Amino acid sequence: MHPSPSWKGVARPLMLAAGSVVAMATLALTPCAAADVDAGLHKANLYIEVSRMTERARDSWERYASWVNMKTGPTGKERYISYGLYDVYDIAALLTEARGASSLKPDTPELDAAMQSYMESYEAVAPVLNQASQYYEREAYRADGMAEGKALHTRMVPLAEAFLAKREAMLEKLRPFVREVEQQEVADIEAREGRSRAWQAANVMHAANRVVDTFPKVRPTPMDADMLDEMMSKLGPDTPGETFDQIMAGVVPPKGVIIDMARFDAAMKSYAEAVEIFDAFAKEKPEELEDFKDKPQALLVALRALQTPLQRNQGHDFEGSGPLVGQVVQDYFEMMNESGSIANSRLRYLD
Repeated sequence: MHPSPSWKGVARPLMLAAGSVVAMATLALTPCAAADVDAGLHKANLYIEVSRMTERARDSWERYASWVNMKTGPTGKERYISYGLYDVYDIAALLTEARGASSLKPDTPELDAAMQSYMESYEAVAPVLNQASQYYEREAYRADGMAEGKALHTRMVPLAEAFLAKREAMLEKLRPFVREVEQQEVADIEAREGRSRAWQAANVMHAANRVVDTFPKVRPTPMDADMLDEMMSKLGPDTPGETFDQIMAGVVPPKGVIIDMARFDAAMKSYAEAVEIFDAFAKEKPEELEDFKDKPQALLVALRALQTPLQRNQGHDFEGSGPLVGQVVQDYFEMMNESGSIANSRLRYLD
């Protein structure tokens, strides 16, 4: 799996993923037929690719929202109007292929329905985003007094809001399915070659992913230029560091985000067990793991440091634990990057 850079920003916290935590570090997983594993990987990767390729529409809308007043619409006098929007990709062939995935095994009717609805919302908003992108790229608002820009704004708002809602609903179904497929892949490795070097890396990475799945993933709200100017005008010697970080990120963090501590603690227990198994293997065969051998333990230390304040605040202070979260993020991605060449997972990364 290959990480996406967008996850690395601590200012972009994670949306709560659906699905229960499975304590599986010390359990022998039920082997799946190779065909079943291949089928699950194919369907998961196809849906992940749809999610990744349509993400551009979300980024385009957030770029637009960063300079325009969403309530009043564009006027032509905005300071950062040159930002415009991003062009959205033409992925018609991918969407056609993904529409046929609902008939593929494994059966995932709720996910299939959510994905179909999501793709329809993308196809509705994408051409309007591209029309707006070209409009601002040409600076056509100078000639028509922003007439088309205002009309586009009126069209885009409901389409973009529907698209974002459908995307969230789709990801709530896709994330647990991806994790189930990952679990099957780990079981398949064990069935074929035992608790080998590849299995050790895949198993401990899967357990780490279960912990990360419990983190909130609600995306922050992009600041518009007026909000940014207002915040900057209030900066002073007593301004907290969090405010500077927020201004630099250009987003407003979501409020009231809570971690389900029962899920988090259970996932942590499973991860600790996986690390114990991994460390025993690493002690016997350190040369087989190279730079990866210390990564799982480093992440465990960082997660335990974060677990303490979260337990004290019953999962309410994820945002207030910025430095601890930052260390977890750093250690997690270092571990993921190092594990790739060892585990050789065929599952794509879902941000």
